[in-house]
Amino acid sequence: MKKSLLRLGICLAAMAALASCQDLGELKPEYFTVNPNTLEVKGGKVEGTITATFPEKYFAEKGVVEVIPVLVYEGGEATSESATYQGAKVEGNNETIQYKAGGTVSQNFSFDYVPAMKQSNLILRFKATLKDKEVQIPEIQIAVGCIATATLADATDINPAVAPAEFMRDTAEVTKADIMFQIQQSNVKNNKDVKALNAAAAATAKDSLRTVKGIEVISAASPDGGVELNEKLANARQENTVKFLKRQKNNQAAIDAKYIAQDWEGFQQLVNESSIQDKELILNVLSQYQDPAEREAQIKNLSAAYTELAKDILPKLRRSQLALTVIKAGKTDAQILDLAKNNPSELNIEELMYAATIAATAEDAASFTETNASQNPENWRANNNLAALQFTKGEFDNTKASLDNASNNGGAEASETNFNYALLAMLNNNTEDAAAYLGKASNIEQLNEAQGLLCIQKGEYAKAVDAFGNTVSNNAALAQLLSGNTDRAAAILESINEKDANTYYLMAICAARDNNLEKTCSSLKSVAGICKKKAADAATDLEFAKFWLLDEFKAAIQ
Repeated sequence: MKKSLLRLGICLAAMAALASCQDLGELKPEYFTVNPNTLEVKGGKVEGTITATFPEKYFAEKGVVEVIPVLVYEGGEATSESATYQGAKVEGNNETIQYKAGGTVSQNFSFDYVPAMKQSNLILRFKATLKDKEVQIPEIQIAVGCIATATLADATDINPAVAPAEFMRDTAEVTKADIMFQIQQSNVKNNKDVKALNAAAAATAKDSLRTVKGIEVISAASPDGGVELNEKLANARQENTVKFLKRQKNNQAAIDAKYIAQDWEGFQQLVNESSIQDKELILNVLSQYQDPAEREAQIKNLSAAYTELAKDILPKLRRSQLALTVIKAGKTDAQILDLAKNNPSELNIEELMYAATIAATAEDAASFTETNASQNPENWRANNNLAALQFTKGEFDNTKASLDNASNNGGAEASETNFNYALLAMLNNNTEDAAAYLGKASNIEQLNEAQGLLCIQKGEYAKAVDAFGNTVSNNAALAQLLSGNTDRAAAILESINEKDANTYYLMAICAARDNNLEKTCSSLKSVAGICKKKAADAATDLEFAKFWLLDEFKAAIQ
């Protein structure tokens, strides 16, 4: 009996000793899984979830392990937020892992993407203690490389916004004159303004560029005297004015005549512009009463004011207003283009803007745009259009400077200026500023395209597809590709008339996802024919990893 008790005591002591020797051993890569299992850029970040399964009898009851995700790439590394786990006998608020049963835990990671991360390794580093003593656990690698297809979204694929020319080839020249009448009279008296109007009409006969369009006549009576009397009086003034004009031998322009029986609108305008006594009372009467007779009665009750009205306001309403319109023919397209090339100072801003739209070559259009901004440095539209040109040429610093000039010269709220600022912001993946600028860029034809690009950059692929709609472009195809619609993406790319290196590169990705080696290689050959540097990117792009060792693939990207 004593021997049995002795043996039991020895066994218990041994078990206690073993328990006290619990250790934190090496962690193996197979203990960890990553979702997504191939890292991918989305919304400017590399994000995912790490799931750790600690095996039975691994996690010491008095152990603490901090797991630190690190993305290592050439030239640097990025660290994500860590997670800490503890054994069952540790006092703390971290997630607890049982020694006998082990346990499964998850933690998220997030890195701000930089291009070098395309070739990177996701490793885990550990800080561990056992009974408050530091323990060394070797770091492990759990993922290799990063798919960066979303970064192919390209702001330069979208045309910048050009402010339109306010060009009018033919301009209207208007000459005005008034014929004044005595109270309750309709006989016409000539004056120097009417003579000048007739002379302007006569002068067009000697000018091949000018043509008389016509004369507008508006005859009126002042609001005093009653509606019936004023109706007849205003009509008589109109008829006599028309007869007078038709008798002028040097002015046989078409006449458009009408009359206003009681010119209350003109009366209100003259009162509003005057310093007459009781001005506000008179204007108040006009707002309160709509009936002409009631208005007249109420105003006459203001005896002192009415005396001033009768002297200074009412006589000015007894008139016929004449407006002669002469159309001056502008320069022909040929003349504008010739001057834009050889003597641009002879053209105004609108003519130079128009010249850029009808130029025979892109080089001429660019030259006219640059000249316009040089001749009109304080015009926001000229500066904006220069910025649009510079953006298409890849001169992004100059683009910013020209947009700032446009903004400082009246274009700060213009849709075109804000749209182009948004393109610059998206070029730098600054989605917050881009969204703010696009919010002030209404009525721009390319707005949906820009919204689609912004959604791609924010990682909102379904929204991007909706924004692009039926747009045919590299970015529209990319939105479909990122949404998993490879066939639709390929169809859009095939429909692009002027394919560039990015078009063919996206076509190669579509083909690779469909495991079509022949189409992948032919598309990459087209890329190499345009830009060898772009083709070389495929050698490290995980989209093509399954083809990297094939001779056909290697030949295609040379």
